[in-house]
Amino acid sequence: MIWLILVLILFGAALLLYMWKEAHGNKVKEETISLNSYPGKGPFTFFFISDIHRRKIHPSVIQAIQGRAEFVVIGGDLAEKGVSFEQIASNLQLLREVAPVFFVWGNNDYELPKQSFEQLLKAHDVTVLCNESFCFQTADGTDIYLLGVDDLSKGYSDKKNAFKRVPNDVFKIFLSHNPLFSKRMIEKDQVGLFLSGHTHGGQIRLFGMGLYKKGGWEWRGKMAMLVSNGYGTSGFPLRLSAKAETHLITIISDE
Repeated sequence: MIWLILVLILFGAALLLYMWKEAHGNKVKEETISLNSYPGKGPFTFFFISDIHRRKIHPSVIQAIQGRAEFVVIGGDLAEKGVSFEQIASNLQLLREVAPVFFVWGNNDYELPKQSFEQLLKAHDVTVLCNESFCFQTADGTDIYLLGVDDLSKGYSDKKNAFKRVPNDVFKIFLSHNPLFSKRMIEKDQVGLFLSGHTHGGQIRLFGMGLYKKGGWEWRGKMAMLVSNGYGTSGFPLRLSAKAETHLITIISDE
């Protein structure tokens, strides 16, 4: 009986260590997506990171993307209550060393003092896409429109305003922290790529099941959609079968 208890204790400790390691991984997934709506002459690469929460971005992540990404997208939940502004500033500084940074609000970002948080983003030249759009010109001169909405669960998201200054016949990347916003997209919107996070891929999955679907790619008509597992965690700093991840995404035209 004592041996059984010891075995169970050792197994539990090993499992917790494994889950902690999965939650603190620094994997940069290099992914190429072919889109016939992309008008660029050559490939275009950017970095997507979501749900940082309480984590400090590891230098290995920055080293993997340095000189390769034309811009960086933070898909919400940059931080949460209890995270110091010094740590947030450090993470932003690392990302700004890579390329221009864009940000959409997540639900946990609202746990911070809003005015002070906005001032911090502005101080680090972060472009906030809160029901707004931004036209980014790639190295080869291609115009890419980034559209972002406020967090869906807060009730401030405004799709109409995000599209307000965006021509119909341009390449669009749509950013929403909550993937449920994708249900509001229609074919007429002509969005090429939809990026989100929020779900952490279920964070802890048992026998292939979790509170949410595991992160990954899917198609909604002609729109490619990525739901990221995210980089950080909510609650306990543990993951199981939903590893922490970031994304170096290259877009090419399939025409």
